Amino acid sequence: MTPYKSWRDYQGTLRRQKLRKTIFKRSVWFFPVLFFLVLGVQFFKVSLSTGYFKDFPDIIKPFKGSALWTKEDLRSIIEPKALCNSTEGKIDINYSGKTFSVETTLDSRLQSYMLKKIQSSRSPLIGFVAIDPASGRILSMIDSRKPDSGENVCLSNQFPAASIFKIITAAAAIEGCNISSDTKLTFNGRKHTLYKNQLTNRIHRYTNSTSLKKSFAQSINPVFGKLGVFRLRKDLLEEYAIRFGFNQSIDFELPVQPSRISVGDDPYHWAELACGFNRETVMSPIHGAMIASVILNSGKLAEPSIVEYITDMESNPLYVGEKKTARQVISPETSQELKELMTATVSYGTCSRTFRGYRRDRILSKLVIGGKTGSINSKNDELHYDWFVGFCEEKAGSKKLALAVVVVHDKLLREKAQVFARLAMKYYFKQSEVRGQMSSVIDH
Repeated sequence: MTPYKSWRDYQGTLRRQKLRKTIFKRSVWFFPVLFFLVLGVQFFKVSLSTGYFKDFPDIIKPFKGSALWTKEDLRSIIEPKALCNSTEGKIDINYSGKTFSVETTLDSRLQSYMLKKIQSSRSPLIGFVAIDPASGRILSMIDSRKPDSGENVCLSNQFPAASIFKIITAAAAIEGCNISSDTKLTFNGRKHTLYKNQLTNRIHRYTNSTSLKKSFAQSINPVFGKLGVFRLRKDLLEEYAIRFGFNQSIDFELPVQPSRISVGDDPYHWAELACGFNRETVMSPIHGAMIASVILNSGKLAEPSIVEYITDMESNPLYVGEKKTARQVISPETSQELKELMTATVSYGTCSRTFRGYRRDRILSKLVIGGKTGSINSKNDELHYDWFVGFCEEKAGSKKLALAVVVVHDKLLREKAQVFARLAMKYYFKQSEVRGQMSSVIDH
């Protein structure tokens, strides 16, 4: 008797036996491969957490995708001198025995032009930074040191902020104390001194009455000193300094020393800080350009960037610049008030001599231009720190530029910081006009 009920039952049994044999044969290699695959993944995770592969980018590239390096990595990989003063949009760097291609944000024409102008100066130190305010892209960064030694000027915080800090004081007064550009303020004595007897609210026949706008444009120290003592005091001074980036690190592809401020409890110290009449509040040129960008960016502060992307010699991407959302520092209304103060500085304030005739200039007359100057001597009076922080934008277009210049003079005063600023503004927008004309010709 056959054990099968039918021919169909017999055929089904044969198929089941064949299936069991197939599964057994495949399992002989499948389970060991699965075991080693799981083991390899776990080993890779542990290796990444311990930094085992940090010096072997080609090994981890298939696992980490296109964005391999971070800004923190770049700060130890790229030497600042490789990018500062570079007149090429793309440069090659060597790291760990390999060559990588770096695409920068630099405007090569502006960079070349300003490099020639700045290097022809005989001032000991000059730092120049120009930035696109909306994106934070660095368009020019020039570092001049004579002799060529020491820290990078653009990234160093060794420079007293001086009256540049009046930008922060004015922002705090407008936004925190309900003061406008036309608010009437008083002071006694001379404009550019700061004695304790000037920090009172006494009114007499020699008392001067002025507006916040005029005080800012002419950099009147006692007015800003009194704002610090009677209006802002410690809390608002500290709050707005931090808002604008003091005492904070700057997330940049190159190492930047944080700008520093320390606010004590002495009211006279508040006066010194508010008007910039001290050497302890220090900042870098790149931070100065960021502060200027806030005015043109509706009160928003964008983190700076100088690297678009980095690839290896096979064009594989190792770093791609991130586009961060700008941080709101002040309200759009406050930034508009500050713009009014800074344009007044160019019209009839401390910049007026350098910018004389700009309304009749073919290029500059098409721009809205604003700025703030600052100057102070070193303790031994051997050096003179000279600042310009400002901006310009097209009246009938969308192109904008924010910049900062610091010049350290020795006993001989040479070209001032605002002179370099004017040169950069005119050249940048002249090139923009030329490119626009060429595009128009091509279109027609």
